[in-house]
Amino acid sequence: MTRTGRGYAAAVALSGAVAVLAAGCAAEPADPPQISAPATAASVHQDSRITLPVTVGIAFHHPDLSGRSDRTEYAVLFTVQQAMRTMVQAEYSGGARDAALAQYWSGAGLTAVDTQIAQWSSPRQQPVGMIVLEDTRYAPAAGLRAATVSFCADWSDVVRGESRTHVVGAEVQAKGEHPTFERLGLAKGADRHWRVDSLALTPNSPACP
Repeated sequence: MTRTGRGYAAAVALSGAVAVLAAGCAAEPADPPQISAPATAASVHQDSRITLPVTVGIAFHHPDLSGRSDRTEYAVLFTVQQAMRTMVQAEYSGGARDAALAQYWSGAGLTAVDTQIAQWSSPRQQPVGMIVLEDTRYAPAAGLRAATVSFCADWSDVVRGESRTHVVGAEVQAKGEHPTFERLGLAKGADRHWRVDSLALTPNSPACP
């Protein structure tokens, strides 16, 4: 999620973040229920402890999976959900490599997400607000082609919080700018676990309304 110009322990930081959320996210759709881990032996490694600070959140709007029998789609979308949460958690925590990252990212995907995290950790900033992932599309793996998930990532209700001073800074995405179009490729490893192994971003994409 390349962009140029949430908990905070201090009360002033928390109140500032709450104000941002109240002002910026009132019109956003409610945070949908998270996808639970698929009940298969291959998913026991999945980390269910990824709890983001109250001052940052992800609303992942995905296809309705109720009544579906495609367990692969379920597992892939769950992996994407967790992968995005580990990324934001690392961006918030200052870039310290969390073991959860390697559970959901691998190869070129892990390299790409490290780059995204560094754009927050290097200037010692933290995301504050609600990130909305919508218009999600899934394409199953076929032959040598990896499974893919794409969505529009709207960061217009997120600002850059200074981790040292707790000052709320600039918006990540300008209000008149299109969201970022993100395309994630996923592959199942020898351990039968899905991981994001590629990440392509198109900022301010006209494909995203």
